[in-house]
Amino acid sequence: MSTLLILSRTLHFGSCLVLLSVFVVRLLIEQPSADDGRAARRLAALCLAFAAGSGFLWFWVAAAGMSGSDLKESLNLQLFEMVIGQTPPGQVWLLRCGIALLLGALLCFPRGRWRWPAGLILAAAFAASLAWLGHAGAGEDARRSLMLAADSIHLLAAGTWPAGLLPFALLLRRQVKAGALPAAHAATRRFSTVSLVTVGLLAASGLVNACFLVGSFHALVATDYGRLLILKLTLFAITVTLGAWNLLVHKPRLESSPGALASMARKVWIEAALGTLIVVVVAIMGTLPPGSSAAG
Repeated sequence: MSTLLILSRTLHFGSCLVLLSVFVVRLLIEQPSADDGRAARRLAALCLAFAAGSGFLWFWVAAAGMSGSDLKESLNLQLFEMVIGQTPPGQVWLLRCGIALLLGALLCFPRGRWRWPAGLILAAAFAASLAWLGHAGAGEDARRSLMLAADSIHLLAAGTWPAGLLPFALLLRRQVKAGALPAAHAATRRFSTVSLVTVGLLAASGLVNACFLVGSFHALVATDYGRLLILKLTLFAITVTLGAWNLLVHKPRLESSPGALASMARKVWIEAALGTLIVVVVAIMGTLPPGSSAAG
């Protein structure tokens, strides 16, 4: 069951963050006036479908764990109603289902410039609400509000970068294939600016989370949670280094070297793959007790 929990959490976190990044890239990087947004809408719909399926699997596995029964026995409406109606996580799931339904309805509209700003707000709420299903949401002391705020900011930042690397890479491929090199250059410059701000938010909010959930250097190196955090930070550092290389080496050459954009696009795909690994690590960390409590 733990494998299913990790799988469902990984797929759900990844699909929710990429869903948010689709709206971020569309509004801030691609700009809605570029085309009808059909490609972005298809990707958003795919992410929402994955989020719905993986979210149900996560909820099902969690309900089975609460009831102490196996998956087959726990697949019943009475148990689901009890979890939704009588537990805080169940009420969060109910709220998130409502947001998902609104997002699905929004994506059904083929036109309307308001769709993208409204979708961004809903996707941001959908991603940030994951904080209430993690360690921050389980807290009961005075630190809970600060932990939830830091975790929400961390999720929103992650939904911009590195999750935004996937829709950005797809955008670059479309623009290069269409021969729209000036548009690709402009999108790259905008994405670089947004990424710089996002990395700062990720580092600051991640530091707050680490102080609460790890607590000490001993817990960092002596617990599974702490060691996974070290792995996450290592992957994050590698991803940031690749992004800095793109920014400092390839970005200045975009106008003068036709091959610079292709080289940058390849490294963006590598960054996206590293971002996927980070999501897997985060999903596993959520199934473990925080380092501060495990070390104690």
